[in-house]
Amino acid sequence: MSVVLFSGRGCSDWLPEKRIKSRIQLDGIELDAVVSCAIKCWEDEQGKASPLEAWLLDAEIDWALSGPREMPQRYVFNLPNEAPLQSVECQFSETRGMITAAVFRSNADRCQCANTAVAGE
Repeated sequence: MSVVLFSGRGCSDWLPEKRIKSRIQLDGIELDAVVSCAIKCWEDEQGKASPLEAWLLDAEIDWALSGPREMPQRYVFNLPNEAPLQSVECQFSETRGMITAAVFRSNADRCQCANTAVAGE
């Protein structure tokens, strides 16, 4: 039935998680000071660019902690184990998305600037 209704496209393209992740791919996402610092530290340690977008696309959205009906919309992404952050909170307005909060896996994952930066700055 989905073949007839969606002209061969699966209905999974319309699921909320897929739409949110597509928005990240199309529009990109801005980082707050804490996340920027953590990503820079990860890049310095690894000697390569961070795959932040790939981590977000592989992440699962925690719907219990998210606020999809709030304004701005807010989603909590539980990142894969290889990311230095356990989870990030992204807020989406009509024109942009921004990571506004982050949870580190451990204090060891915090670099010096992350200890002094405050999320949302």
